[in-house]
Amino acid sequence: MIIFIGNLPAVATDRDPCAFADLPEGMLPRIIKKDDGNGGLHRYALVQSRSDREGRRLIGRLQGRTCHDHTLVAREFRSRLAGNERRRLDWRELPWDGPERRVAERRTVAPYRR
Repeated sequence: MIIFIGNLPAVATDRDPCAFADLPEGMLPRIIKKDDGNGGLHRYALVQSRSDREGRRLIGRLQGRTCHDHTLVAREFRSRLAGNERRRLDWRELPWDGPERRVAERRTVAPYRR
């Protein structure tokens, strides 16, 4: 099982005792940094557990723990398509700049008058 550990602070490293003190021997986190498009950087870690039971135990220990005033989020990692990973983190909040594709849709067309 792969465990996702999110909401890591900017000062977190793969040897940070605050975030990764409960990791069993031999489990090394892989820290990933993702640009949010506004100059900010989000950090999360992926950890490979040896078994599902050990992974669930680790999620229970890390979920809600604080590290440098950041509350950590731990859950099972869900992989996504590579195309989805390249999007900006705030793509849903951005206004649409392209042409409107619903110009001829029934909700936008004026009713026919004789």
